[in-house]
Amino acid sequence: MAKTIGGKKRWFGLQGRAGALFAVLMALMGVVLSIIGYHSVVTTTHTEIRRTVDDLTAIISNGIVQMVRQPVQPTLNALAQGKLPEARTLEERMTFLPILNSMFDNYPIISSFRAAYDNGDYFMLRRLRLDEERRLSRAPRDSAFLVVDLNPGKHERLFYDKNMRLIHRHTSEVGEGVDPRKSVWFEAAMRAHEPVEFSPIRTLFEMPIMLFAEKSRDGHAVIGVDVTIRQISEILRSKLPTPNSHLALLRPDGTLIARAQGMLAEEGGKSRVKTLDDLPPILIQAAKAYQGGQRGRGLAFTSGGQEWQVSLEEFHFNREVKDVMLLAIPQEDLLAEGRTFLRYALLGTAGILLFSLPLVWLAARYVSSPLRAMAKKAQNTNEISGEESEAKLSRVKEIADLMHGIEHMQQHQQQILSLIGMIGSDRNMKGLLGSVLKEITSMAQADGGVLIAVDKTKSILDDGCFCWDGGEARPTNLPSFGLPREIYATYRAMDSNRSVQDRITRGDPRAGIETVLPGFDDPAVEWLDMLSLPLRDRMGEPLGGISLLKRGRPGSTAFSSGQVAFIETLVATADIVLETQELIKGQLDLRDALIHILAGAIDAKSPHTGGHCARVPAIFQMLLEAACNEREGPFKDFALDEHGWEEARLAGWLHDCGKVTTPEYVMDKATKLETLYDRIHEIRTRFEVLKRDAENAHLRTLLGGADPTAAQQALGKALHSLDEDFAFVASCNAGSETMDNEALARLSAIGQRTWLRTLDKRLGVSRDELARMGSASAADLPVQETLLMDTPEHIIPRGEQDRLDEQNTWGFKLNPPEALYNRGELYNLGIRRGTLTEEERYKINDHITRTILMLNAMPLPRHLRNMPETAGAHHETMDGRGYPRGLKREEMSWPARMMAVADIFEALTAWDRPYKSSKTLKETLEIMEGFKKRNHIDPDVYELFVRSGVPQRYAKDYLKPEQNDL
Repeated sequence: MAKTIGGKKRWFGLQGRAGALFAVLMALMGVVLSIIGYHSVVTTTHTEIRRTVDDLTAIISNGIVQMVRQPVQPTLNALAQGKLPEARTLEERMTFLPILNSMFDNYPIISSFRAAYDNGDYFMLRRLRLDEERRLSRAPRDSAFLVVDLNPGKHERLFYDKNMRLIHRHTSEVGEGVDPRKSVWFEAAMRAHEPVEFSPIRTLFEMPIMLFAEKSRDGHAVIGVDVTIRQISEILRSKLPTPNSHLALLRPDGTLIARAQGMLAEEGGKSRVKTLDDLPPILIQAAKAYQGGQRGRGLAFTSGGQEWQVSLEEFHFNREVKDVMLLAIPQEDLLAEGRTFLRYALLGTAGILLFSLPLVWLAARYVSSPLRAMAKKAQNTNEISGEESEAKLSRVKEIADLMHGIEHMQQHQQQILSLIGMIGSDRNMKGLLGSVLKEITSMAQADGGVLIAVDKTKSILDDGCFCWDGGEARPTNLPSFGLPREIYATYRAMDSNRSVQDRITRGDPRAGIETVLPGFDDPAVEWLDMLSLPLRDRMGEPLGGISLLKRGRPGSTAFSSGQVAFIETLVATADIVLETQELIKGQLDLRDALIHILAGAIDAKSPHTGGHCARVPAIFQMLLEAACNEREGPFKDFALDEHGWEEARLAGWLHDCGKVTTPEYVMDKATKLETLYDRIHEIRTRFEVLKRDAENAHLRTLLGGADPTAAQQALGKALHSLDEDFAFVASCNAGSETMDNEALARLSAIGQRTWLRTLDKRLGVSRDELARMGSASAADLPVQETLLMDTPEHIIPRGEQDRLDEQNTWGFKLNPPEALYNRGELYNLGIRRGTLTEEERYKINDHITRTILMLNAMPLPRHLRNMPETAGAHHETMDGRGYPRGLKREEMSWPARMMAVADIFEALTAWDRPYKSSKTLKETLEIMEGFKKRNHIDPDVYELFVRSGVPQRYAKDYLKPEQNDL
């Protein structure tokens, strides 16, 4: 509504309209609002009650499940599987006090730990938190912990302060009939195969608790953990939605666990733990309804002539219903607040009608003044666009102006929020860079934009992207055209670290640059106004620059100071994108470089591995590509996304990273006696000593007058025998022939020959070898020793770092030999086939367990969690006879099976290994065909491997021409 004054239309202000409308609607509004308010309060009350029930459910679930069951069950299991059940004396059990104390600190809900043994012993540690607990246990004032130790005939109570210092000790005799083995929880736990639970039960402190018990690993003891119900009842009491409400927790079988009004009842001057029968009738009725199958919230019940809102909630733990919450709220309590509201609302409306009408006019006058000020401030947000909207959202001028400004403000807010969300969710940094540029260009009301990043030198602008007229961003780079650096506004902004404004005309050499040229598509455009801003990271290092361009026509304006300030704030988002892109790329490059260095070091460590760690990933990737290209058969649904390819690539490079722990002299062992050097030279020296001994004996017989001819013949025979025996020992050392029983018997006989040692073998040896010789005193010299020896110093014991975890959480099925190495001479020379002992073969096989352990120890992101499984299964076989975990085909993923095929194929075709000649493709595939028939490798993967031509493609780039005979 408007009126014309002096030929101009003027809008009525808020003051006039509010005065007229308020007088008409006030009376009607008061009555309507009172009625609506009553229903709203009632509805809100119901909603709040439902919300309270939801919150209460979450709180109790957190208290019961997270605060009780989740911490208690792992703690109980750890104690039952630990060493406490094996402690048979009080002194041994007291060593566990620091560990148990730390568990009290980590899990405050736990009140005590107990252990009952099958010999009648009993041990308990209880934390005394309340004065009531100290009074009931007759503890000294400063007591913080109580230790109870029972054994047949003796009862000890030890009290400790908060620093675990003993402050009092009381010893007494145990009466007959006191036997923890007869307790219900002990007998139940000994019969069960899993933890048992009792709730509620009374303790010696007359307080109800929840007791969790579990039989120990050796079956000779039961470990118990107590949880106080006091805290649970206090939570229930504090969360009662109305004063007359009732709240209780039950077991599914109807056992009462906790109640808001407490768990102890007085009967005959004594207290007892309440049961379901002690509950109010409404809760007993609700419990019966639950047993009958009812569940849910807001159930209508009638009890004692009163209407109730009842909720029956189940709390699950490990997919089992563990607890049930019963909540009953009187309907009268829900409606009381609404009736009170209605009464006061009607009275308030009458009072307002009497006093408000004269004040409406003045109130409207005061209201319109701040609205005009708000409208003016909101209009300031339009400066970014330079245009004024003609839309009128209201017939009141002030409100119309205010809404127009708010509309622009909301538009910019939505764009900013969209930009922030884009940065947080888009993982494609190249695409994100273009999206950010496009959004900034739109918000700045520019026609075009260019974003260029610096190169590695941090000084030259390199590649980036540009966009025009709201179109998609396109990649570009910034050529110099031979012009000085200072010609470009982007360089000037970057060098001066501030925003720079410039103007490019049609005749300017810069007008021909790819990023600028689209701005002159319209012949009416005479110039381009450009605003360039620097991009820097948080350390002040240059990241690049961003330029926004506006087409210049007669009458158009360049960027205002307000726009520049706003754009400078927006450009900070581009700083974040570029810095994030640089950081992520740097981290990934560093990670890949370290992985390649590790793989190269493993390959360079031994000539026997060659380029294995670099070539297996190539075969593995070819197999994965072939599987992804399949459209039918077992691989028709196989596909890898970006994360899957990254995981596969890293698994290929790291599949043998555990070899870094395998000693070179084990990996490269060419003869049986070789360690860091070939010990056959020591054996040769002993034979030389025996030959010299024979010659000396010959000379002594001649001096004694023996027949020279006979003596010479005897000498020749002895020397010939020694030469033959050494030649046989040397052939055994080579390991090229299989040792049969006859050869082993001859080797043993040769080894029993003796020679005379005159020097102390303890001199000049290492401390470890001296320790292996034992504490026995050295034999008097000279001493006769056998020619070939297996001595204590030849046994290298297995250290803790070389043993598998006792729990074997990884499921390894390797059986480690007792010793780490056995370097006994007869033991090594007696190897029936090859050059490796049982200990050395285990050490080589152990590299795969080390690979799995090393990769699982890495803080892998979620999308790389399967990398250890892919990398660590290439020595498994489809029949479950592989190692280290004896997995079967169905237990392995497709990539893990492919890795096994790639590893075997590379090992057979490798041409740079000094200990064997390489196989041709035909020979290799014949061998692998046998592996497939024996269920050693996956048949589907092998068929895909051959069918897709991976061997030929690999041979073209990695094998010698003569090896490709397909």
